[in-house]
Amino acid sequence: MISFDIRFVVISLVMIAFLPDGGLTAQNNIKQYTEGLNIKFDLLESKKLDRAIDLLNQADVTLTNANQLYDQLSFVEKKERMTKDYQKALKTLVEASEKYKEAHSLIYSVYKAKADAFWKQMSKINHRAAGMDKAHYYEGKALKSYNRGLIRREQVMESDRYEYAVIIMNDAYKLEKLAIRDEGRAVQICVDYPVEYNYGWDDDKTLEEIVAIMRDPAINEPPEDIFATVDKESKVDSVLFKEIIFKVQIAAHTLPLSDEYLRTLYKGDLKIDMIFEDDWFKYSIGRYLSYDEAEATRRECNIKKAFVVAYQSGIHIPTQEAIKILEKKMSIQ
Repeated sequence: MISFDIRFVVISLVMIAFLPDGGLTAQNNIKQYTEGLNIKFDLLESKKLDRAIDLLNQADVTLTNANQLYDQLSFVEKKERMTKDYQKALKTLVEASEKYKEAHSLIYSVYKAKADAFWKQMSKINHRAAGMDKAHYYEGKALKSYNRGLIRREQVMESDRYEYAVIIMNDAYKLEKLAIRDEGRAVQICVDYPVEYNYGWDDDKTLEEIVAIMRDPAINEPPEDIFATVDKESKVDSVLFKEIIFKVQIAAHTLPLSDEYLRTLYKGDLKIDMIFEDDWFKYSIGRYLSYDEAEATRRECNIKKAFVVAYQSGIHIPTQEAIKILEKKMSIQ
């Protein structure tokens, strides 16, 4: 019993620590999101940023109210998570999360629009803006963090556990701020073009490091929306339940990947299947009754890290085991 009490004390401290940038009485300001940047905003952009700061302050108040509602619950209520008061605290927490999401989306959209305007202008004058790999790099990082943050926000809404929702919310908040930071850095580089500066940013990369990253297909992710939202309940394609099937796995990630991104990896005509298993989104092509057919597709798909996988009755089994089963079956016939 004592150990559970300690657990809830620790969780309460985590919730207090989560209050963004300073605690209960802190007021948000745009300087938190423009640090290290020298970017001018027009009237419309300034109004959006002011609205975002107002939403952040509202979110802080709503989060404080949610934590107070939760702290007033008894140990049993927190453990069972069934009472109206528990649900009210959880609902208030979700409201706070949505306000943070809206605020950060506004700030991110202001930066994104500025970057898009730059690239559009370069395209209009048929200028490729040579040497802008660093801006592309930061935009790619920003979009990755932003989409991960959106997924975390969805998980907050779906959670029925207050303590777990707080942890996810904290994660989403950090991801969103990181996305804004990196998108802002991309905008700064665009604004300064064609002059290149040594900005002295934390965690900054040299141009040589970025070029190396861009050239490495194992870690290079293009500056497009590479993530998607999918139904995790659809774990295995029903076709795989018939017999031993060989497929060619072309990608896997702990987050779902969009069709657009997958098509940058695989440019062939085969349908790309998604299987969610062991907390991974696994993407594969082809459905073959023999290993040789699958292996031929693996070679033809021209994806370095692609490999053949096997399923029996919808369950992933080692490829060599599947081959042995088929060989034994053939010897009996």
